[in-house]
Amino acid sequence: MKKIYIPMMRYGDREFDEGFVGWGFQSPEEQLRDAQGVLRLTDRPNMRILDLACGLGNYHRVWLDAGHSVVGTDLSEMFIAMACVTNPGASYRVEDYHDLAEIEAYDLVTLIDTPVEDEELPFNVFRALVPGGTFIFQVTNPDYAHGPLHQNHRDWQENEDRTFTLRRNEYNGEVDRWEYEEWTLDLEKAEIVVQHNFTRQLNFARLVEILLGVGFGTVSFLDADGRPYLGGADMPKNYFCIARKGMLVV
Repeated sequence: MKKIYIPMMRYGDREFDEGFVGWGFQSPEEQLRDAQGVLRLTDRPNMRILDLACGLGNYHRVWLDAGHSVVGTDLSEMFIAMACVTNPGASYRVEDYHDLAEIEAYDLVTLIDTPVEDEELPFNVFRALVPGGTFIFQVTNPDYAHGPLHQNHRDWQENEDRTFTLRRNEYNGEVDRWEYEEWTLDLEKAEIVVQHNFTRQLNFARLVEILLGVGFGTVSFLDADGRPYLGGADMPKNYFCIARKGMLVV
């Protein structure tokens, strides 16, 4: 039986990106709250902002209107083209954020609605920030993460076209890795199509270790209103991790 692997998240694939525009982004209300939250937590005038994995750039109008300059990068040519139309005052380029190579070019680097999954990105961001600059990215409340979305389950479904689908959802809290797969079995074609999405959700302690390790001076976890993370499932789903690059000592 033939097995075909298809990653669920295929940014840069035009067909995938067209569909993602309709379902993949946060609501306008959530985007507005996050955009305003970023400014509330930085509180500096005339910033040079780099927004990594910027999507459609829906945050950027808020930042431009506040007097900041904005550069957005994304893997998707479609997303970048749409962002250019929406925000002519910003600058955009198609780029994998792991390829960030600029040195001391920005006051603020943001990553919203996309997790930090490795050590390479914080190092590149640290280099790209001026002394005193800030890296802000979203993290998931680790207590909230054990809600229904992260509960382990497997189930079968018989489809109308006489195929069968097995869904597997598993969360490993020890390594902070979320895995989701769909296996679609087509007996007539003797074919299995496997769609998968693996995401590493670094815990707060590991994030602090990584960020301090690459040179950031302070790390904190605040919600969009500036309230610190205190633990508990009744707290907000998302927080901002805020890492500040220390000033040079002369």
